[in-house]
Parts: sequence; structure tokens; C-alpha cells
Amino acid sequence: MPAPLLADYEEPRAAFRALLEPACDNRILLFSGASGCGKTTLVAACLEDARAAGCPTLAFDLRGSANSVPEIFSRLGTRLGWEHLPALAQQTARLQQAPTVQIDRTWMFGMGNHIHVALQAQDPADREERRAALTAALFTDLRARAGRLLIAIDTYERAIPDVQDWLGGPFLGRLADAPHLRVLIAGQTVPDARHIEWGHCCDHYPLHGVPDAIHWLPIVKAMNRYIDAPDPLSWLAGICHYVNGAPKEIMQVIEALPRLEATA
Repeated sequence: MPAPLLADYEEPRAAFRALLEPACDNRILLFSGASGCGKTTLVAACLEDARAAGCPTLAFDLRGSANSVPEIFSRLGTRLGWEHLPALAQQTARLQQAPTVQIDRTWMFGMGNHIHVALQAQDPADREERRAALTAALFTDLRARAGRLLIAIDTYERAIPDVQDWLGGPFLGRLADAPHLRVLIAGQTVPDARHIEWGHCCDHYPLHGVPDAIHWLPIVKAMNRYIDAPDPLSWLAGICHYVNGAPKEIMQVIEALPRLEATA
């Protein structure tokens, strides 16, 4: 898989590399910006950096109602292996009012469904308490897990309200007690970095596009395009100014440029 073509954004990308360091204090990283500012490309580049660093990664795109809190729990368990989440399994059984159930391989095989059932409640306060209890159990298991783990979340603004409330509350609130866990969240909106429980271990980078044409010339070269103008940099600067540095629109212009092979 080719590496994403990314113009500039060196500061937020450097912050992500720092996020992967074993002694990192700020274990939550937020990228926010308007549509077309290059968030998803930046996240893709960061995930490539994580893979290169050998950091296990779980990535979620939150667009769509299918990404409920129970579904995220289920996907976490499937990726990590339910056998590595004994505290979560026990808490799930308690919430199902089945504390004496035999938690064997057969029962664990249906954990995704058990969690969906355990989190069902008519009363919103009861539902919130159940989510908090399962979150606490999940983090008990994550703290017992050796080595780093990165959870990357894109399109946060498209998540349903329950998911946004859970991520910005119980989930991120547990990060202070999970030194091996790292979280990256990107979206047009992101959780409020001033949160009293986890804001102290968070970095937030608003993304405003890449207006300087000098950062786009390497992209033109990497895409095997050329600018048929006496001064390519000035020509590209005009484009960048016209679209206010919006990476999505600049990339569309570059993709429409003639290929170098056409000059042979």
C-alpha cells in the first residue's frame, strides 16, 4: 500500500510520532478541521508511521449509525481477542444478571451479543451507568496488557450522540490510568480538550489547510505531473490562494495536471 501523499502538516505529524514514544505524557491527540482540510490523509499518514514503529493499532471510522457503543466494544474485543479481556467478560455477565455463568470458550464466542444485551436499558441513567461499568472493566484489561496500543478514530463529528458522550466522558477519562494506551481522534469537531478529567494529557491541533505552494511542489513531482508555466511556483501559489490552502481542492488541481510521460 503506497504511503499517503501529505503536504506539510509536519507539526501535527511530529506530535503523533511523540505520541508513540514509551514515555509520552500527552496520550490523547486531537486533529480538527473543516471538510477538505486533509484530516483523513493526515490520519492515514499517522497510521503508516504507527505501523512503521511497530505499534499495534485499532482504527475506527465513526460515520454511520452502525457504530454504536456496543459495536465499538465488540470490535475492540474481536481485534484484541476476547480471551485477553477477562474483566470485561465478568462485568458483562454481572450486567446480564448471570454472575454464576460459566465463562468458557463457548460463552466468550458470543461476547459481542452479550455486550449488546448488557448495555440495553430503558432508563438513560441506567444505560450510562452500564457503559461506565463496562468501560472500567475494559480499562482493567487494557492496563494488564503489555506494550503500547493505539486507538485511532476518524470522522468523530459523524458519530451518534451516545458514542460522542461515551468517548469524551468515560473512555477518555480512563486514559490517565492506562499508560500504554494512545488515542488519536480526528473530525470536523472533536471532544473538548479542556475537559477536567483528561485535558491535562491531551494535545489539540486545529488544521487550517496548507496555503504555502512550496509544500505542494514535491506532491506535484511525486504524482508525476508537471506545471506548464514559466514560473510553476507562482502558478501554484495562485491556486493555493484561490482555494485558501484547502488540500482536497489543491489535490484535485494537481491530479488534473498533465503527466510527465506526455512530454516524451
